[in-house]
Amino acid sequence: MKIVDLSKGKHSLAELLALAKSESVLIHSTSIDDFLLEQADELDREAAALRASDKFMSFLEERSKEKGDIPISEVREKRVMENL
Repeated sequence: MKIVDLSKGKHSLAELLALAKSESVLIHSTSIDDFLLEQADELDREAAALRASDKFMSFLEERSKEKGDIPISEVREKRVMENL
């Protein structure tokens, strides 16, 4: 991983992108924030698109409210019964 401290020199966006093609780049900004720059693969692009989808995020929110938990004791009991 390459570490770039913006307080110790200027770096162009093109330079940072070139570095990120070969390895992850941890960027220490002039504020207290740090950023990680990496080349995106297909999974990264898909995850970003889903996070930006209000419809998908609403679906996940509704799904998380559904009841359906099974107590661990019930799972264990079921496994014991299946192994008999």
